[in-house]
Parts: sequence; structure tokens; C-alpha cells
Amino acid sequence: MKKYFPAFLLLILATACSKNEDYYNSLKKGAYLTKVKSKAFLSAQDPNATINLVVNSVGAEVASINVYTAATSTLDKSLWKLIKNVPFNGETTLEVTNRELATALGLPVGNLPPGAVYNLYNEIVTKNGETYSSINTSSQDLENQVAFNAALRWTGTVVCPYNASTVAGTYTVERDDWADWQPGEEVEVTAGPGPNQVNISQVWPNPAFGDIVTPLVITIDPATGVATIPENLTFGDYGSNKGITSTGNTGFVFSCLNRISLNIHVLAPPFADQGFLQLTLQK
Repeated sequence: MKKYFPAFLLLILATACSKNEDYYNSLKKGAYLTKVKSKAFLSAQDPNATINLVVNSVGAEVASINVYTAATSTLDKSLWKLIKNVPFNGETTLEVTNRELATALGLPVGNLPPGAVYNLYNEIVTKNGETYSSINTSSQDLENQVAFNAALRWTGTVVCPYNASTVAGTYTVERDDWADWQPGEEVEVTAGPGPNQVNISQVWPNPAFGDIVTPLVITIDPATGVATIPENLTFGDYGSNKGITSTGNTGFVFSCLNRISLNIHVLAPPFADQGFLQLTLQK
């Protein structure tokens, strides 16, 4: 591993991968935060909606935590906007509201853009007045090593509730990496068969190119619009190849924007794995 020593006090990182929390607690010369749990989705339209990160600490005694955000992902502190200072008392919850985030960034409160991902940065203030954040610690030797479970930065994703009554209809294709459709073409999306499901089997496959094998039905979390795309489902028979969903699929169905945005891992036997393909539709 890379031997890089930042201002994060003499951590002797040549053997860092095997160090445990007791080792760092015994140093009492530096501190970092560890993640306990988090809530990452933030309602776009509710000013009082929250995201949170529950943290604990390792190393020197922590007095408080400054929580910042920025318009872009950056370690240039001049671009960070302070949201709040949170007193630290053991396991501590860092909570940020829609209102606080929007105010710090100068955005409309209760009107954050769904799909936007905001970066947040934690700065530790120790009881002896020292500060530690991603700026003066090593991402290579600390944050990028899973064993440390570091929680010096986090993100919040803006979402909006799903409304089944508005999802069906004609959509315009903005992007189709599977190339069944070209941008600007129109496709039909239907609701169901379940109460929080969307059927895109009239989109993939394009009937001009292939036949439906099993309808591609996506399940939506009604509170967030997060889409669950079935794995290992053969959605199309294209004659020379099949269209099959694989693993790792992600996406959103945002009723408030009449927008469907999916990232689907597609297999096309007998041809090679097609990787992750974006499908974006706008009503």
C-alpha cells in the first residue's frame, strides 16, 4: 500500500491495514469518525425532511463536529458552506434538513431537484482545539480502506414520492444505451400489475426488433421513488440474441418530474456482457 503521511498524526500506516480502534484510541493524538448507520434520501419538497449520519469516534477526545456542504465534490475548504456545529457526546447523530441544506447552498427551500446528490463534509473539533477532516487526513490510507469505516464525508440524494396514478402514459426517450430507441422517439409505459409497479415491456424490447419473453416490471418504493429492477429476467428475444437483466441495477421513478431514469445491467447471450445501460424517459 502507499506510504503517505498526512497531518493525521503519526498513525504509522505502514501496517495500517491490520490496526484496530484500540490502537488509535491509545495514541490520543488524532481522531476520525466511524459510521454507525445513515439515512441518505432527502425529500425534495418537504422543508423539514432530513438525512442523517450516526457516527462514533476513534482517537483523541472529540468536542464537536462541524458539518459542511459544497456545490460540488471538493476538498477546497474555501468552497465549503457551514451547515451547523454539532456537540459530540459518544454515538452522535448528524442530521441535516432540506431547509438547512438549501439555505447553506442558496437554493430554494422545499424545491431541491430530485436526483441531485449533495456532498457533506464532517470536520472534527477535538477538546484540545485541533481539527481533522478529509482535508488533512489521507483518503488513500484511511477513507479508502473499508476496515477503518471512516465517516468524514457523506452524501444525500434528493428524492420525491411515487404517485402511481400519474406514471402511465407516453414518454419521450432521452437516452437508451441498449439502442432499441433513439432520443426523441416516443414510447408507452403502463402502471402495474402491482400497486407500486411500472411495466416497461413496451419499451424493452422495441417490438420492431424483438418479442417480449417476460414483461420487464419494476417495483417502486412509494416514499422515495427508488426503483428495484428484477435480476436474471429475460425481457426480450431478438432472434440472434436475448436481452436479460443482470445484477447491480439502480434507478428512480420520479412522479413529481414525470421522469424515469434507470441504470440496468444487461446480458445479451450469445454475445458479451453489455454492462450497465442507461434508460431515461421523460413524459
